[in-house]
Amino acid sequence: MAKNQAVSLTEGNIRKLIFSFSWPIFVSMIFSELYNITNSMIVGNYVSLKALSAVSACTWICNVFNYTFYGLGMGAGILVAGYFGAKDHDNLKKSLDTSLVFAVVGGTILTVVSELALPLLLKIINVGPDIYADAFSYMRVYILGSVAVLTSQMCFFILRSFGDTRHQLYYSIISSIINIVLGLLFVRALNLNVIGTALATIISQFATDVLALRLMLNYDGVDFDIRNIDFSFRVVGEICELGIPAGIQNMLIAFSSMLVQSYVNQFPNEVIAGIGVGEKTVSWCQLVSVAVSGATMSLVAQNMGAGRNDRAKEAIKESAIISSIGTIIMIMIIDTLAPFLVSRFNDDPDVMFYGTSMIRWAICGMFFINLSHIYNGACRGAGNVKVPMFIAILGQVICKYLFVFIGLKLFYDVHVLYLATAFGYIMAGSMATIYFYTSRWSKKNGLR
Repeated sequence: MAKNQAVSLTEGNIRKLIFSFSWPIFVSMIFSELYNITNSMIVGNYVSLKALSAVSACTWICNVFNYTFYGLGMGAGILVAGYFGAKDHDNLKKSLDTSLVFAVVGGTILTVVSELALPLLLKIINVGPDIYADAFSYMRVYILGSVAVLTSQMCFFILRSFGDTRHQLYYSIISSIINIVLGLLFVRALNLNVIGTALATIISQFATDVLALRLMLNYDGVDFDIRNIDFSFRVVGEICELGIPAGIQNMLIAFSSMLVQSYVNQFPNEVIAGIGVGEKTVSWCQLVSVAVSGATMSLVAQNMGAGRNDRAKEAIKESAIISSIGTIIMIMIIDTLAPFLVSRFNDDPDVMFYGTSMIRWAICGMFFINLSHIYNGACRGAGNVKVPMFIAILGQVICKYLFVFIGLKLFYDVHVLYLATAFGYIMAGSMATIYFYTSRWSKKNGLR
């Protein structure tokens, strides 16, 4: 079989590269979001409102895992992109081998620890007794897929570091189709309820891993041999140094949201379901900025690895413009379609009311989080991973939680929960922009 060719991002028109790099990520993320909301849609339409509330209540526990894996995958991708841009083939192989071993071993350890900690996690988010059994069953099965999720994140970020985003799109489509088909089969035909949706997620994720690994190991410069693995604890340290700050950041954001969820879970099931659906839906407004930030990070990493900081600077400017325009368009679309989108989960009038309200209020902060994605992505691509972590934690963790904690003591009203999301986004985006355009670091590296 012929070897696949990696794409250098150190040459060519930057705007065209951003578009060609970003659009497959954008479309694949649409399918990933469909993948993520499939479980809620299936249980909301074919099981019960109680089951939908249970899955919604577990959303942020799931995100703790997903965000941690995202950070570690990002660390591996930054490392590989730098070695690829510098044409350092020896360290490139070492980083690839180490990343794959780390994904399997780390995912296995996390599965065991998480299964033991599950009762504590459900207690933290204050899951009510009427939905506890469904929430526990769903999460117990979901956690079994930790190895698959971490491996897929590693593979996707490594493929991006090679300039390949189209295969992520193909595999996301395949995974989404498998998840939907199996979810409907397990729930409607086999009556497995919430367990069926979690099981469908695991199987579809493992299918993605098989496809991604098969492709990645067929690239030029990738010489993986299970009998001759070049594993390095030094590389593990570098992956963690680059990825753990982002992982900690996202994990704390998710953990903070778990604490916020504990307040949400004090409200009736209709409110829990509505806010859960609203959060899933409003997150679509971030698809453009997350996709473009992936291009930004890879462009900056490759070009700085090649010593072309001027080109990295241009890439950041172009990314900010493209992402901002795309985000505004997404905001308009989601705002217009909010009632229809919520009704796809559950057509209960109360669920639709609370879900639509959540979207309309939270959407106010989406332009700001767009800026956070771009400038934090630029910093990470350049190896500056700690400052974006602190900015995100301050904005999306501390500010958001304090807003809810103080707000509900002053006004015990569901609108406090709506506004908290927007407030966290506004704070995080504002601080990221101010840091990038005023810091000595960005000026020293010629990025502004």
